[in-house]
Amino acid sequence: MQNSFKNRVAKFWNSFSEEESQIREMMNNKVEGETLLNFVDSILQIAFHKIYFEMGINNEGKYELILTPEGNRSRLIQLHYWLQHAPQELWEKWNFYSSKPAHAKAGSKLKMYGIEIGENDIEIYPEIENESPNVNIEIYSSKMMGLDEDQRYSMLFIYLDQFIGELYTMEYIGSITFVNEESKKPTVKITELKSFINKTIEENNWPKFDNPTEIYAGYRIEPKENSDWTLREDIFSGYTSCSSILNDFYGKKTARFNEAKQDGVIFGFAFFENINVPREDIINFRGEIEDKIVEETVPYGIANTIGGATGFHFSYIDFIIYDYAAFINIVKRILSTYNFEEFGYSDFSIESKPILFN
Repeated sequence: MQNSFKNRVAKFWNSFSEEESQIREMMNNKVEGETLLNFVDSILQIAFHKIYFEMGINNEGKYELILTPEGNRSRLIQLHYWLQHAPQELWEKWNFYSSKPAHAKAGSKLKMYGIEIGENDIEIYPEIENESPNVNIEIYSSKMMGLDEDQRYSMLFIYLDQFIGELYTMEYIGSITFVNEESKKPTVKITELKSFINKTIEENNWPKFDNPTEIYAGYRIEPKENSDWTLREDIFSGYTSCSSILNDFYGKKTARFNEAKQDGVIFGFAFFENINVPREDIINFRGEIEDKIVEETVPYGIANTIGGATGFHFSYIDFIIYDYAAFINIVKRILSTYNFEEFGYSDFSIESKPILFN
C-alpha cells in the first residue's frame, strides 16, 4: 500500500524534523495560537487524516506535542506507533505524547458550562474490581449535578485526565456513577487518585505496560455450529487488546475501520484450520505461528498483534497493520509452510471478503 501508515508516519517525522526549529521559534515568539496550530496540523495531516492535539512549553523549557485518542483505544494503539517512531535526536528539545499526560497540581480548577470546580468540589468513592484491572468510581458533586448528564461526564473526564492522565482514565477507570448524596464509603481526593491507582496496581499485580497492544482481556463466545456459520462465528474463546474492534466487527459497524483506512491502517486477522491439531496443543500451535509472524513484522514497523482466538474449525490471530502489502506477503509465506487445506486473511470490516491463500 503506497499510502501505508508506516510510510505516512516516516514522512511526517521527516517533515517535522525539517520544520521543528521554525515551530519552536513560533512558540517562543507567541505567534497567534490559531496560526501555530494550523501550521502544525498541516504537518500532522501527512500521517493523520484527522487528529486532535495540544502544544506547549513545560516548566523545564521543553516543547511538547501532545496527541489525544479522544478515549478511542484503537486510535491509542495507532498513536503509540507514531510515538515509537519519533527520531531520537528530537527528544533533546521536545516531549511527545500519544495521550494527554497528567499535569494538574493541588489547587487546580476547571471552569466549564458556567461552573467552576476544584478538588474540594468532588468526592470520589473508589471500588476495586476483582475480575479485571479496573477501579470503579462513584462521584458526588453538588455543583456538577446541576449540569446535563453529557456535560457532567464530559467535565469529569477532562478533570480526571488533568490529574491522572488520559491513559490511566482509559486503562484503569472502570464504571463511573454520579450519586445524589454523600456516602460513608471510603473516599479519595482527585489529587490522590493516581497514587491510589498506582498502589492498587502494585498490591494486585495488575499489568502496567507502556504499550497498549500488550494489555489483554479474555472473552468467551457461544459459537454457531450449524452449517451456515462464517469466519469468527466458530470462536468459543479468545483474548484481545482492543475490544472495540471486535465489538464493531460483530455489531457490523464500519465507521472505525473506514476512519483507520484513511490513515493507511488496517485491522485484520489471519486464520487457519485447526481441526487436525490435538486440543491440548491448539493454543501453543497458534502461538508458534504468531511468533513467526511477529518476528518478521513487529521489529520492522509492519504490524502488531492485538489478540487471538480459537474456534471449533479455525484459529485466528488478530493484527493492526501499518504496511498492508508487506504484511500480506509475510503472512501468506509463513502460513504456506504448513499443510493447511484452508487458510487465509480477512479485514475486520464486515464488508470485506476473506482472501484464501490456498
